[in-house]
Formats: sequence, C-alpha cells, structure tokens
Amino acid sequence: MKYRFLAGVAVTAIMAGSAFAADMPLKAAAAPVSVYDWSGMYLGGVIGGAWGTNDISDPGLGVLGTLVGVPVIQTTSPSAFIGGIEGGSRYQFQRLVVGWEADITWGDLNATSTSGFGAPLLPSGILSRSITTDTNWTATAVSTVGIAHGNWLLYGKAGVAWANVNYTDNWAIAGIPLFSGTGSDNRVGWTVGTGVEWAVWNNWSVKAEYDYMDFGTRTVAINGSVPLLGGIGLSPGIQDNNHINQVKVGVNWHILPNFW
Repeated sequence: MKYRFLAGVAVTAIMAGSAFAADMPLKAAAAPVSVYDWSGMYLGGVIGGAWGTNDISDPGLGVLGTLVGVPVIQTTSPSAFIGGIEGGSRYQFQRLVVGWEADITWGDLNATSTSGFGAPLLPSGILSRSITTDTNWTATAVSTVGIAHGNWLLYGKAGVAWANVNYTDNWAIAGIPLFSGTGSDNRVGWTVGTGVEWAVWNNWSVKAEYDYMDFGTRTVAINGSVPLLGGIGLSPGIQDNNHINQVKVGVNWHILPNFW
C-alpha cells in the first residue's frame, strides 16, 4: 500500500510539471550574426601623401670627380600630396581573403639638392651642382591576402611597381652656367604594403594603407649642353637609387559583391 501511494505521488508530480512547462512561453531562438562577405570586385579612389629618396651618383666622372670633390652621393628627398584610383577582386574562404589589386597615383613628388665643391684641384666651392628629381606617377599590380573579422579586413600586399621620374642636372663654375641637362626614366621595381579596411554600409568600404616601393639603382642619360663650349651637346649618365613610401586613405565601391 505504501509503495502504491509513493508511485502515485511521483506520477502526479511529473504530470503537473509537464503541464506547467507547457504553459511557459518559449524563448525566441538567437538571431544569426550578420557576417560581411569580402568576395567580389571593387573600384575606388585614394588620397594621401608620399615621400622618398633619390641617391644620385656619377661613376662616369672617375678620377676627375675625385679631384674636384664631386659628392659621391647627392640625395634629393621629395614629398608630395597624391591621389589616384584602384580596382581589384577578392575571394573569401571562411576568414581568409585572397585577391589581386592594381592602382595608379599621381603627384608632384619633387625636390632639389644643391652642393658646392672644387677642392682639391680647384678652389673650394667654386663649382656648384643642382639636381632636381620629379616623380609624376606611380602604379602597382599586387597580390593580396588578408584575415576578415566581421566587417573588418586586415591585409598585406606584394607585387610589381612602376614610376616615371624626370631629372634636371645643372652645373656652374663661379656662378656661370657650365652644363644644363634633363633626363627621364620609367622605373620598374617591387612593392609591399599593409592596410586595414572596414565595410561601412552595403557595398561601400573605407581603408587606410601604407606602401613601400623600391626601384633599385638604374643609370639614366642626361641630355644637355655646355654653354662655355658654344652649346656643344653632352649626354653624361647618372645613377639613381630610388625608393618611395606612400600613406593613403580611400573609399571602395563593391560593384559586384559575392560575384564569385
């Protein structure tokens, strides 16, 4: 009798609990978290600043350069405001984002360096030289790889860089023009960079980026004339070791999101 009573109490308790649970409101399931997909193609624009160095040397002067004290290296340090356009494509594998990008920027990246010399063969300072370098544009074609975290993308890039550099080389003796020449060169080098991008709304994102470009050492012909010798033509060669840094901010429009 005792056991039957306990069993009945247990069954009653289970049924009451089930009925109470049935009357409780169900808790709503958590909404899925929205995750941005970086896959697709994009176009954009950038603005920023650039600075660099051009280390100019004259190996062709040989002993004469040593006798008149021509600087072994004469450096210009140009800087400028830049602006440009870019475009690329990406594909996202979970959090890994890979792709390619190409850009071109314009700016008057120029500077002038002036030096005086002459000793030991001539009086010190009687000779002077003024060198100007001017980079009109740079362009890159790179591969990119990044890690996505929601609407944020941290990425790196590496590839090929191009630049157009113009040169002006003026020599004088005691203030009298001795030689005046110009040259131009389209440089090819390499570039690496890193940046962060934030998808702010629908198909739009903003970015901040740093790039380094190295164009190595290249010989450039300077075509000019010597006024003291009746304007006779002369085309000496200079060597320029050139590299450029860029800091840019930009806006990208994802024209074909989820294209892949």
